[in-house]
Amino acid sequence: MDFYHKNNLLSPFTVLIFNFMLTRYSLYYPIIFLTALLAWFIYKAAGAPFSDFAGYYFGGQELLRGNYQYVYDTYSLNALIAQKGYTGVFVCYAPFPPFTSIVFAPFLLLPVTVSKIVFNIFSAAVFVWVMTRAIKFFSIPARVTWLIPVLFFIPLRNNIFFGQAYLLLFALLIEGYMAYKKGRMVLAAVLWSVAIVFKLFPLVVLFFLVVKKQCKQALYCVAACALLGVVSVLVNGFAAWQYYVFTIFPRSASGDLNASYTYLFQSAFMLVKNLFVYDAVQNPHVLFNSQPLFIFSMVLYKAALLVGCVGITLSKKTTDHIAFTGWITASILLSPNGSTYSLILLLLPLLALCNSRRSYLYIGMALLFFINTIPVQSLANWPLLLQFPRLYLLLLLFLLLVIDAGVRFRPKPFIALFIVLLLADAPKLFAQKNNSTWLLPYELPLVYAYVIKDNRLVYYYWDEKGSHETVTGYFVQQYSTGEVQIQNNQLYYKGKRLTSTPDRKQQAMLINGHHIIYLSDQNRGFGFYALRQVPLP
Repeated sequence: MDFYHKNNLLSPFTVLIFNFMLTRYSLYYPIIFLTALLAWFIYKAAGAPFSDFAGYYFGGQELLRGNYQYVYDTYSLNALIAQKGYTGVFVCYAPFPPFTSIVFAPFLLLPVTVSKIVFNIFSAAVFVWVMTRAIKFFSIPARVTWLIPVLFFIPLRNNIFFGQAYLLLFALLIEGYMAYKKGRMVLAAVLWSVAIVFKLFPLVVLFFLVVKKQCKQALYCVAACALLGVVSVLVNGFAAWQYYVFTIFPRSASGDLNASYTYLFQSAFMLVKNLFVYDAVQNPHVLFNSQPLFIFSMVLYKAALLVGCVGITLSKKTTDHIAFTGWITASILLSPNGSTYSLILLLLPLLALCNSRRSYLYIGMALLFFINTIPVQSLANWPLLLQFPRLYLLLLLFLLLVIDAGVRFRPKPFIALFIVLLLADAPKLFAQKNNSTWLLPYELPLVYAYVIKDNRLVYYYWDEKGSHETVTGYFVQQYSTGEVQIQNNQLYYKGKRLTSTPDRKQQAMLINGHHIIYLSDQNRGFGFYALRQVPLP
C-alpha cells in the first residue's frame, strides 16, 4: 500500500477509503479465518464415515415412525441400519431424548450422505453467524478471536466429522443469554428451552435464573419447555417419552452410556467409580471396593461444584456472564459422560473471561488449549490417576471462574447441599446386593443372542462390521428354559424372584441344573448385553 502511495499510483482519497475499509471490517477477518477452517472440515468430512450422525439420522427416522423401542435398543437400531444396506456403522441413540428427532426432521428428508453435508453446512453457518454477533456484543478483542480456531481446533473438527449438534447447542445458549441481557424474555426462554429439551443438561440455566432471583424468566423457560414437550409428545408419542424418562435416562445419568468404566469420558464419575467400584472383568484392581465411599465422594464433589456456582452467581464482584458460564462449565463437570465435541461449549467461559483481568484471560486460554488438545486416548496404559488430565484442567478452569468472581468458601451452604444430595442418593446405600456374576472371565462386545451347539455355548455379537458368531469353551451338559422367566425385567425361577437390579435382561436359561445364565447390560451401556449367571437358590 505504501509503495503505491509513494509512487502516486493511488490518490489520497483512495488511500483514505482503503484504510477506512481495513479498520472498519478488521473485526471480521478472524471470522473469515474461522469460516474457511469450517468449510475445509466440511469438505473433508464429506468422504468420512457417517459416525454419530448415523444415530441422529436413522434413529430420528424410526422415532418419527413410532418405533422408539427399536431406536433405544442398540442392537436393533444397528441391525436395521445394516438391513438398509449401510456398512461400517455402529451407533447408540441412548443419549438423545425423543425431541432430538424433531430437531433433525428437516434433514431426514434427504439421503443420509447429503443430509450430513447439509446439516454440517447449516450448523457451521449458524455458529459463525452467532459468533459474529457475540464478538460484537461482548466486545471480544481481535487477539482472542484469531485464536478461537486454534484453541478449539479439535472440538470444531470433531463436531463436523462426527456430524454432531454442539455447534447449534452453543448458538442456542449464547443467543439465549444475549437475548436475556437485552431484556427479551420470550426469545431467551424459547432459545434456552430448545437447548434444554434437545440435550437436557442445559437445565442448569434454570438454576442460574432461580439463584439470580429471575423467577419470571425461569417461569417463561419452564412454560416454553412444557410447550415443546407437548409438541414432542404429539409427534413422538407419549410412550416414547415415558420409556425415555423412566428407562433410558436413569441409566445414562448413571454413566451407563456405552461403557461404564471408561476413562475416555474424562469425568469425575468415571474416576471415582474406577477407584471404588469393583467389577471382576472391567475393574478388578480397585483402590478400595466400597459403594458407600463411591456415593459419599460423588456427593461431596457435586456439593462443592454447586456451592461454587451459587457463590459465583450471588457475588457482587462479578458479571452475569461469568455466573452463566460457571453453571455451564459445572454441567460439563457433573456429567458422567464426556466428549471432545461437547468442549465447544467452553467457548462460553472464554468469552466471559475476555472482560476479566488480562492474567485470568491468559490462564484461561492456556487451560483451554490443553483441555482441547490433550490426546487422552493415548493414556490407556498410564496409572489411573494420570488418565484424567482433562478432568483436572476443567476443574482448574472452574476454579479460575470462582477466583475471578471473588467467591469465598461458606461451610453452611456446602453442608446443606451435601445433606440434600446425600438424602437423594440414600436409596443407593441400601440397595440389594447383586448376586449375579460374569459368565465368561473376559470382556465381551455387544452380545445379542446365544445358543447351545454341540454341548457348547455359542454367542452372537454385533459391531461395526455386522454380526459374528463365537464358540466358547463353556460346556453344557443339559439346559432348559421352562422353569425360568423374566418378568418386569427381573429373573424368576419357579415363581421365586432371583434379581432386583435395574439392568436389562433377556434370554434366561437353566444350565447344568445349578446355574441360570442370561443376557444383561449390567455395568455396561444401555442395551450393550453380555452374559451373566446367578446360582439357583
